[in-house]
Amino acid sequence: MAKNKTGVITLGEALIDFTPLDKENLDFRKNPGGAPANVAVALSRLGVKTTMIAKVGDDVLGRFLQQKLQSENVNVDNFILTEEAKTAITFVTLTESGERSFDFYIEPSADRFLRESEIDQAIFTANKIYHFGSISLIDEPARSATKKGIELAQKNGMLISYDPNLREMLWNSLADAKKTILSVMDQIDILKVSAEELEFLTGESKIESGANILTQKYQIPVIFITDGSQGAYYYYQSELGFVASYPAEAVDTTGAGDAFMSAVLYCFNKAKLSLDQLNKSFLRDTLKFANYSGSLAVAVSGAMSALPMLAEVEKFKA
Repeated sequence: MAKNKTGVITLGEALIDFTPLDKENLDFRKNPGGAPANVAVALSRLGVKTTMIAKVGDDVLGRFLQQKLQSENVNVDNFILTEEAKTAITFVTLTESGERSFDFYIEPSADRFLRESEIDQAIFTANKIYHFGSISLIDEPARSATKKGIELAQKNGMLISYDPNLREMLWNSLADAKKTILSVMDQIDILKVSAEELEFLTGESKIESGANILTQKYQIPVIFITDGSQGAYYYYQSELGFVASYPAEAVDTTGAGDAFMSAVLYCFNKAKLSLDQLNKSFLRDTLKFANYSGSLAVAVSGAMSALPMLAEVEKFKA
């Protein structure tokens, strides 16, 4: 682990979520979103130095996203506006329990056009963690840009974090999704998946068995598995640990996973331990912090607007 450096680079999609204002999903509000963008903002709210590498359309929505991230103290020097394509939008519809479904309008969107040559190599020397998801792996040239980030992170001794964040409807087929998502697993230090994603990737419904398969095949040091309202697990050195979730009234679960992921990265950004020195106390504290962050996020509508500030999350220690 890069002990003396701090800071997180996220790479991937920034888009607009249209989220419902009513239970009937009739009226919608414009919200900034996209998992890597949400993680960048969440980390910044937790006090972490954060940079986002992204490409959006040079349109009213893209400029709105750039301004929003800048207002959240995310470094947007590598947040590119392009006329090649439009900014992606998605409509989020909610059930009574706050669970969501997505309709994407991406044909294709500007984030798919991020190029390897546009990656600023210098920022990788000054940060500790590189984080990305699988949506930027769907198409070229963004796939090569994402992999260039992995290469630069490895070269500079950074931790590499991966949240596949599977969105089935964006892939040509589930077989293609599985193959591509798994193609980078052997280069990952910190993996976060949902229980459903773990089963999709391994064919195992038992969390311990699925986590063991990924660990053995890809030598992933630490895996975090979220299990909805039940809580979350860590899998480290053949040991499975579980921490129950905090009670929360779910209004909108859209930002919960990103709030959880950012809380995990916050803990690793602060940690002075190397990956082979992690202990049960650190991992359980990380899960508690991440679960609490996720529980705060589900109580507010909108992915990015729901992301908590550090002072809110730290209340769980009281």
